Amino acid sequence: MNTSLIVVFILLVLPLYVDKGLHASFDHANGSGTVGGIDFKAYYIAADMLRTRRDFYDVELQTDEVLARGLPLNESFYIYPPLLAMVFLPLTAVSIQTAAQLWFFFNLVLYGVALVLICRSLELSRFTRMLPLLWILAFLFPPVLFNLHKGQVNIVVLLLLALTYCLYRRGLDAAAGVALGSAVMIKVIPVFLLLYFVWKRRVVLSLAALATIVVIGVLGLLIVGVGPHATYLTEVMPSLAEPRPNPSNQSLGGFFSLLLIRNSYADNIIHNPGLWKGLTWTLSLALVASVVAVSSRHEGAVHSLELEIGLVIATMPLISNIAWVDMLVLLLFPYAVILKYSLTARTGALRVSPESRLFSDPLLGTALLGSLFASALLVSSPRFVDLLFNVVRWHPGLVRSPLLLSLPFYGSAILWLTLAFMLVYSRKLVRSHDDSLHARPCS
Repeated sequence: MNTSLIVVFILLVLPLYVDKGLHASFDHANGSGTVGGIDFKAYYIAADMLRTRRDFYDVELQTDEVLARGLPLNESFYIYPPLLAMVFLPLTAVSIQTAAQLWFFFNLVLYGVALVLICRSLELSRFTRMLPLLWILAFLFPPVLFNLHKGQVNIVVLLLLALTYCLYRRGLDAAAGVALGSAVMIKVIPVFLLLYFVWKRRVVLSLAALATIVVIGVLGLLIVGVGPHATYLTEVMPSLAEPRPNPSNQSLGGFFSLLLIRNSYADNIIHNPGLWKGLTWTLSLALVASVVAVSSRHEGAVHSLELEIGLVIATMPLISNIAWVDMLVLLLFPYAVILKYSLTARTGALRVSPESRLFSDPLLGTALLGSLFASALLVSSPRFVDLLFNVVRWHPGLVRSPLLLSLPFYGSAILWLTLAFMLVYSRKLVRSHDDSLHARPCS
């Protein structure tokens, strides 16, 4: 174990988060343009409105509540399933500032648990010398900072997805289904992973997930009532399919909305909502079809399964119409999958999987690691771009370039292509190996 890196983590990285949690977890309330607690505010207000039996999906009522509390008004309204408002009910017992601090540190603990689950399920724990460095990098990953600072729930989703895979690896399909169903009821997009397991004919897991969704839905109807659920299904969900041009929206839909929809953030090429819808839907369906094409419906080796699930998770932010930069924290799982194969190749245990064998070729291995590094750098780019704009003072026109504002989207796309390539190429290696075995003459 690398003791010096552990010391760096304890003395430098953790204090950074403690300071952030104590002093900046709700700095959005100052009205200075900072985003501390900007999303948590929406969760807390929705939970408080639920406590007083008001419709927490009504934008006008949410606006009145924000103004009554003296908070800055922005576009951050509650657009999640009712379960999230129910989960945040206990926090309404304290002030919103105190609740934001509690949520920040609770979220931080959940992130640590998620990393432990990922390391154990992917067997990264055996790389003891590298593990402290990986943890430092994971805690300094900008989407994680965004999640904690804004008070987002994507870390909870990451934890539930990591738990789903960990339980599935152990043969606990029913428990894995409960975890996955819970993730779907917090944010809808994990339903894509549920559809993957349905396609793989994992009956117990799929039924357990569906049962969890039904049970949570029924409990929600009993606690919240029919009205908010009807509003969510008939008004909120359809609105999520509309263009959302915003530099923080790094999905396919977000990328094309900056290019094809008139907005205040970027200089769009043309204003054509029809073209936006056509391109977004066509390419989203093409991504889903590609995942099906490169995945195997039959139960294969664990290593292929890791890549497939990594690819499914990497697809989620791309096909979600709204994927703020903080949602890219989900990419930690596919990043960890690729790192596992690279580290395995370095140990010389190349017989374990064809995926690790990809890294035994110096040129190919370097290219794969290069794509991984480029992806992580681009996904982390909002911080670098801010620094360049503020310090170097680039040409003002670049600030409104939709192509420059979409750097994290390019990083997600590179990661997706890397995973897809690894799946296709590793299967080719397996087929070549099998063919060579069949071609050998009997002695």
